[in-house]
Amino acid sequence: HPYIYKITFATASESSALVIRPFSEKGTLKDLIYKAKPKDPFLKKYCNPKKIQGLELQQIKTYGRQILEVLKFLHEKGFPYGHLHSANVMLDGDTCKLLDLENSLLGLPSFYRSYFSQFRKIN
Repeated sequence: HPYIYKITFATASESSALVIRPFSEKGTLKDLIYKAKPKDPFLKKYCNPKKIQGLELQQIKTYGRQILEVLKFLHEKGFPYGHLHSANVMLDGDTCKLLDLENSLLGLPSFYRSYFSQFRKIN
C-alpha cells in the first residue's frame, strides 16, 4: 500500500524480533509538530513545549486522508492496527506512511490499551 512505510529487513525468533527500515531525513509527524530533527535525542526533541507548532489546514487534510485510507485498507484485510500516534507516521515528501504494523503480529498491546481497558463494556 502506498501509505505503509517499507521494511528493508525483518526476522523473528521465539524470543525476539528485528525490523529494519530505511532512515528518513524528514522524520515522523511528531518530529514535524515539534520542529525536531530525527537524529536528536528524545528528550531534546520532545521535552521543549515552546517549539511545538500546529499543522496547516492543507497538511491536516492531506495527512488525515492518507491515514484514513491506509486504516481502511488494513481494516478491510482484517489486520488490526492499534498503534496510531504521531511518532508512528513517517513523512516521505508530502506523503505520510504508517510504521509498526508488525506490533499486532508480535502480540504487543495497543498504544491506547490502558485508556480503553478501564471501561468494563469494552473487551
